[in-house]
Amino acid sequence: MGGNRRDSETRQGYLYAILGSVCAGSVSALTKISLARNGPLVVTGVTFLLSGLILLLYQPRRKPQPGSYRYLVFFGLVGAGLAPLMYTLGLNQTTVVNASLLANGEVLFTTVIAFAIFGERLGRGQAARGLLIVAGLLVVSTNLDLSHIAFLQGLAGNLLILGSGAGWAIENNIIVLATKRFDTALLSKFRNLIGGCILTAIFLVGGFPFGFSAYSSAVMLLLALTVSGATILFIAAVKRLGAIRMLLVWSTSTVFGAFFGLTVLGEQITAVQVFGGALIMLGVYLLRRGEKTPEAEPFVVAVGEL
Repeated sequence: MGGNRRDSETRQGYLYAILGSVCAGSVSALTKISLARNGPLVVTGVTFLLSGLILLLYQPRRKPQPGSYRYLVFFGLVGAGLAPLMYTLGLNQTTVVNASLLANGEVLFTTVIAFAIFGERLGRGQAARGLLIVAGLLVVSTNLDLSHIAFLQGLAGNLLILGSGAGWAIENNIIVLATKRFDTALLSKFRNLIGGCILTAIFLVGGFPFGFSAYSSAVMLLLALTVSGATILFIAAVKRLGAIRMLLVWSTSTVFGAFFGLTVLGEQITAVQVFGGALIMLGVYLLRRGEKTPEAEPFVVAVGEL
């Protein structure tokens, strides 16, 4: 009975991860459109503020649970504030190829932290299938044209991209612990609201220029909706899959991002990138198909130890 329930939760986790990846894949295209009108601080702040307000509509009378405030403040400051701002700022200072490649460092950082601090483990078969996903990521990100990847070109932007990945990696691991005690939706909506309020207050007090036409406002609202969906689906998935498996599946957002870049922005996708996308999807399929019984609990430390 317990095994069937666990398997059902695992299936739900993969479904949430894929749906969340679709939302996340659309974020880059919508953000690029928004950045044509406003700066990174304005775009990030307003997006997460609107996202938090949208998520407040879900069970509006429910308040943060006792003991959850330290998690909410941390998630708001890091996951919905510092990390997304660093990524957007970095994207303005480096090449798109470098940014897409370096953003995948989140998977590496999450894995290292999960292994070194939280005791999460993947079996050999899962690790092999995960490497297939990582290989696909590299193909999609670089188009196998390594001559155009120059780390020293836009060094400050590259470091900001890596820093954002490290920030989200820390949050990814802490989220697993928090979702074992607290409601996913509450963590989602208050996280985004806190981060959005802080960033919005900074650009308003700091006098940063901003402007919203009817078109840019509609794009920003759509962006906030996709961020809301990605946030709540991410947390729901990581609760069921653990940080490492969740991030491997979440990496399919690279494929969806390429699709939205093609259809929305008219960017070109090469045959090599299509091949890389196929590797990613194959890896996710094999990862899910290889699920029988959990090879280890996602974390061996007790929640109370944090």
